[in-house]
Amino acid sequence: MKGLRKYLSPFTPDQSGAVSVLFHYGGMLIIMDAGGCVGNICGYDEPRWDKKKSAIFSAALRDLDAILGRDELLIQKTKEALGDIDAKFVGLIGTPVPAVIATDYRALKKLMETDYEVPVVPVETNGIDMYDEGVSRAFLQLLKNYLIEEKGSGAKFVVAGSLHDEIGADVDKSRAHGRVGVIGFTPLDTPGSGDYSDMIEALREEGIDNPVIYGMNDTLEDVTLAANVDRNIVVSPAGVKSARWLSDKYGVPYEIAYPLPKERVNAFSNKLKEHEPKKVLIMHQQVLANSLRDILLESSSNMELERVDVASWFMMSKEARKENDAKLNEEEELMKLVEAGGYDMVIGDPLIKRALPGWKGTFLSLPHFAISASLYSSDSDEEYWHKVGAVVK
Repeated sequence: MKGLRKYLSPFTPDQSGAVSVLFHYGGMLIIMDAGGCVGNICGYDEPRWDKKKSAIFSAALRDLDAILGRDELLIQKTKEALGDIDAKFVGLIGTPVPAVIATDYRALKKLMETDYEVPVVPVETNGIDMYDEGVSRAFLQLLKNYLIEEKGSGAKFVVAGSLHDEIGADVDKSRAHGRVGVIGFTPLDTPGSGDYSDMIEALREEGIDNPVIYGMNDTLEDVTLAANVDRNIVVSPAGVKSARWLSDKYGVPYEIAYPLPKERVNAFSNKLKEHEPKKVLIMHQQVLANSLRDILLESSSNMELERVDVASWFMMSKEARKENDAKLNEEEELMKLVEAGGYDMVIGDPLIKRALPGWKGTFLSLPHFAISASLYSSDSDEEYWHKVGAVVK
């Protein structure tokens, strides 16, 4: 039966992925729902919620409000809330409600910006797609909203709360020169629930200082300068579309890779050698899984390793996909894949082990927040990698 889950919990949806991208920029995020979606986002899907502040509101749409499309009520509520919050922008995050009634986000954006004189960033999620779809749409919409095409002698950027606070030809683009951008980093599919110290260390080992990790250590002004960085590193499939857009439109080159510090690489390799696997399947977001595959293949001289493949229920970029890699849709497809591939080792979120009843191979832990939320989450990169590689019974 399509969509049937007997072992796995629901994965994080696209609306939570969008919130994860916009969380730290100082905006007022409005979830276009009746109230329940906000509870899920703040209670289960955003690991930073109890550590950092972010203004997240429910539109609290009643049945008739949604059916009749009473946008004026939403605009009025938002305006009242802006009187109490110093928001740099208003983020509109879609749920099944506006998707069903075909809400016109462009019209809402225009009406709100005219009324508030505050930028509006609409992300047309539907609450049904996976989290990475929301991450992808939010990153791209953020760039399109703040990085406006150049006109004449300079580009016109909105960098603060008011639409009138703009920077023209006098913007200091040199701030971005020599810098490297990191696109696709969110706590939903990277180690440490928002800790990016390992990423900083890994890039430093490659000679990259002061990187711009979009959505984590940057500002809105860094976003406006995204067309002026030297290159981008895409660390998840959800960042590919934005990186490709910057490449096509502004000529910013990009590579798809997940940098890891040497300490983590060595520790992971040593843990795997203890088990001497022959056929390995790694399940996580594609780019991190690819990096772990490379580690195994590079250290395979001391193992009788025949093959290492990657599988995921989430985005699988064609640019980073290899021949035997698999995109899963249904829960039952995992067991069929593992049996057909003859894998004696699977590496993935511990919750996935439940979906392999009767399988006799070795399952090693690689937590993925978008799959199991706080069940196996970590507060730091150090704690995360301590859990990675543990045998799941």
